[in-house]
Amino acid sequence: MPSINLREYIEHKIGMSVAEILADSPERYSVIRTEALRDLVVMNQVAGSDNTIQLSASDLQDPECARLAAQIPHEIV
Repeated sequence: MPSINLREYIEHKIGMSVAEILADSPERYSVIRTEALRDLVVMNQVAGSDNTIQLSASDLQDPECARLAAQIPHEIV
């Protein structure tokens, strides 16, 4: 089963490292993270794939991210 690391996906999508985004604005990172996870959920559902999304434990502390993660296969890395 293929896996996608959420942080790597964010870095590719935004063109900045997670550290740079966090240094700029933790609030911005929170919005970006939620949007990126929503993208991955939709891609899994539309494509009918079973990609596993790799998340950090801190990602699941956000209620919206936890709700989204519950909709797809995921693992904590």
